[in-house]
Amino acid sequence: MDNTTINQRIALKKVQLTPDGWTLNILSPRVATITNPLGMRKVSYFGFYQTKDAEKFQQYLLENRLCTAAVIRSSRRLAAPIECKAWGCSSKIIWQCAVKDLKQQNLSARQQLPQPAFTKTSTH
Repeated sequence: MDNTTINQRIALKKVQLTPDGWTLNILSPRVATITNPLGMRKVSYFGFYQTKDAEKFQQYLLENRLCTAAVIRSSRRLAAPIECKAWGCSSKIIWQCAVKDLKQQNLSARQQLPQPAFTKTSTH
């Protein structure tokens, strides 16, 4: 599956957090952002299953100045148990992570599909 196909399959899920318009925008199971009532992104979340992976990602973001700040914490916004909460991330890194996550989800789903049962058919 190429990037164009994945990009077309990102179905942004919006969850209203407050009556005045703060919104959680879920791009993939492990990537989300929060926007203010004017639609401006305030923070991004990247989910991980291992703390060490979250720490590596945090270090990567900070060392390459891909965000202004980042913290690791138990997940409060995503299905993954650990999240890297980052401020000031570019749309590019958020999009890249969402696409990568969706590709991994797609691969995992295909690997978990039951294999077809092959039976001998008679040729009479």
